[in-house]
Amino acid sequence: MEIIKGLVINAMYQDMDEQIEVVAVFESHKLKPARFRWNGRIYKISEVTGDWKTNIGAYKVHHFAVVDTSSNFFQLTYDEHQTSWVISKIWVE
Repeated sequence: MEIIKGLVINAMYQDMDEQIEVVAVFESHKLKPARFRWNGRIYKISEVTGDWKTNIGAYKVHHFAVVDTSSNFFQLTYDEHQTSWVISKIWVE
């Protein structure tokens, strides 16, 4: 069971580690993904429900919990050192 902004969702997540292409913006001095391409399909992000950072040595890894316009939940990760994005998790029912 996952709780996101007060909603209880009976779902499980599947770990992933697939590179993706992301269009991101800086909003209020913060990195924010806007859409991404995965397996040839473009997903438009309707909401970032959470974001956090972890440190790996001198570099940061940025994590984003996002919802697309079709209400699919994903976790996207940006690695500053590798300058690359991956899809880390997908939520499945």
